[in-house]
Amino acid sequence: MNILGICHDVYICSAAVVVDGVVVSAMPEERLDRKKLSNVFPVLAVQRCLDEAGMTLGDIDEIAVAWNPAIDIQTTPAGYLSSRRWRTEHLQQVPARIAMLAGTPANGEMTLTNVAKGVPPVTFVDHYHSHIGNAFLTCPADPVAFLVMDGRGETLTSQMGVARGADLEVFSEVHFPHSLGLFYGTVTQFLGFKHDSDEWKVMALASYADPDNSITDRLRKLITVHEDGRFELALEFFEYFNYFDRRQFSDRFVGEFGPPRLRHEPITAEHQMLAAAMQQVFEETVTRIATALHQRSGLDHVILSGGCFMNSVFNGKVDRLTSFKTAAITSCPDDSGTSIGAALFLHNMRSGERPPTAGHNYWGPEYSDAACLDTVQRYKFGLAEVVDDPSRRAAEDLADGRIIGWFQGRMEFGQRALGNRSILLDPRREDGRDVVNAAVKFREAFRPFAPAILAERVSEWFECPPETRVPFMERVIMFRPEKRSEVPAVVHVDGSGRLQTVEREDNPRYYDLIERFSELTGVPIVLNTSFNLNGEPIVCTPDDAIRTFSTCGLDVLYLGNVRVSK
Repeated sequence: MNILGICHDVYICSAAVVVDGVVVSAMPEERLDRKKLSNVFPVLAVQRCLDEAGMTLGDIDEIAVAWNPAIDIQTTPAGYLSSRRWRTEHLQQVPARIAMLAGTPANGEMTLTNVAKGVPPVTFVDHYHSHIGNAFLTCPADPVAFLVMDGRGETLTSQMGVARGADLEVFSEVHFPHSLGLFYGTVTQFLGFKHDSDEWKVMALASYADPDNSITDRLRKLITVHEDGRFELALEFFEYFNYFDRRQFSDRFVGEFGPPRLRHEPITAEHQMLAAAMQQVFEETVTRIATALHQRSGLDHVILSGGCFMNSVFNGKVDRLTSFKTAAITSCPDDSGTSIGAALFLHNMRSGERPPTAGHNYWGPEYSDAACLDTVQRYKFGLAEVVDDPSRRAAEDLADGRIIGWFQGRMEFGQRALGNRSILLDPRREDGRDVVNAAVKFREAFRPFAPAILAERVSEWFECPPETRVPFMERVIMFRPEKRSEVPAVVHVDGSGRLQTVEREDNPRYYDLIERFSELTGVPIVLNTSFNLNGEPIVCTPDDAIRTFSTCGLDVLYLGNVRVSK
């Protein structure tokens, strides 16, 4: 069965093609229209995914949309339904009126057929089911506990239960406006950053202060967690549910925590303390919810999905803070991954079978060495050459102190570059983090960079068991104290690293680069960050890569086997 998944009208839109439960192509719209966090209908991504899959719309059996407006029907004001509207909105008005007459709340999935000639049936999948479908990618366990948490879905902000094959048993739910994701977003905005975008800046800033400081208890009082895993916020401190006022915090919040930071103002110790307090309260809250889920389910394995689980600091502590033995998290637990999740969940519904797991997320476009060379020649770079072994040559460049743009193979899906659209640097450089932040990424100096390490060497450098695998840079783990001074460019202020474990079977060219670098230096780690400038999407095409290379402090660019230098 061929399914086209679509995620739109959220903060980062995307598309995916799934064939018999296997993802064959997927990408966010932002990589193609070059607008960071693009939230338009993903026309470009849909067409490109079909092209990459070798299909047309006529080859698609069904379309899965990662949001179900049938659920929104329950909260539509009667006055809105009674007024004269654009006639396309009858698709909502008529079902809403019929549901009211029947006295039955609309829920579950909704399918439209015969929309237009040549258009496959369109199924609107519950947003949280889409998150669960995405999480299936990384966990073969059956049954498995699930926990989904984000800013909000149609009405939900948290849901937990057990998945058994194609069936879900829900234990408890939390409905909007009570939302842990929007709580974190409120503090993000209060600290002068952009909510639904810069939450990881708060996460990074949190490491600069004691997590249990004078602000923490005051912040704890804004959320109450019940024994069954449900929670409530003290809503008088928030304004995010008032969509006529884009300020997410109320005057009561300002009265309690002082004036908000303006974006241009310096970051103070007080701001660091608030960030640390928010991260601590977040971790405590999710731990209590996950503990309730474990007690109720009695299972050892959990899948975690939703934007809250972009919080890699918490993700790295799940095995210590909860009783679950394993916690599976994809490369894209945020809304961007719901195009994939909607298609996989629909496959689950139609076939009654759990889709197979995937150990990588290289689902985007790929460019041949010939195409890369042609692009370089069009830009008339004089210092370009074709190399026989780009992994070996790039490792030598790194060891010689050069900053590298690394453009290889199929583009990654998700907000983290994993060795195909990456910027790389020698992690031994004392000035490494400052140089890349200032001269390449043009971003805040306090933000850390990720260490990419040969998977089999992970326990030598990090405080974790030898079998630990972090393929998607989805967890933060502490470096071993005796190793931190060897790789200062990738050690955060608290001694941690948001690592990626690299295995040859997933990315042989990237693995060979790190292995060769290890042979040269004795260090099986490289600094890896996404190949983009601050405020821009990760590069997608060779043209994108050359433009970025030309406008920042990169020294060398590898486009496939083509080496370009300045």
